[in-house]
Formats: sequence, C-alpha cells, structure tokens
Amino acid sequence: MRVAVAVRYPQIPKVKIRADIALVDGTVLRGHVFLEVTTRVQDMLNAPIPFFPFVDEAGVVRLVHKVAIAQVRPYE
Repeated sequence: MRVAVAVRYPQIPKVKIRADIALVDGTVLRGHVFLEVTTRVQDMLNAPIPFFPFVDEAGVVRLVHKVAIAQVRPYE
C-alpha cells in the first residue's frame, strides 16, 4: 500500500503594501498588493508573470493583468 505524503514548501514572508492602481480604462483601484519581503513594487510589475493579486478596500481579491495598468502609486 502506498501512502500519499504532502510536500511542504517553505513559505516566503510577504508584506502588505497599500497602493492605488489606475487602469487604462480610467478605473482606479485602491487597496493592497502583497510582495515578498525583498521585492519592490516595480520588481513585481517587471516580473514575467502577467497577473498579480490585489485586495481592494472592500476586501475583494482581484487578479490584475499588467497590460491593463496605466499607473501604480504605492504608499511605502
């Protein structure tokens, strides 16, 4: 009999950064992005992954596509 073993990967600490994101359609999202401790907002925007999670002021998690962004204003 084979027993399944869960693989546990080390968790990378994240920090919550308040930011306003202006989209190309004129919508402004206000809320937070979560970054690794050693990562800056611009590093996250330049990473090859096309989407990133964003939690708005109402607590709704949104996946934001980077090509839809006109401007990001972090409050670091």
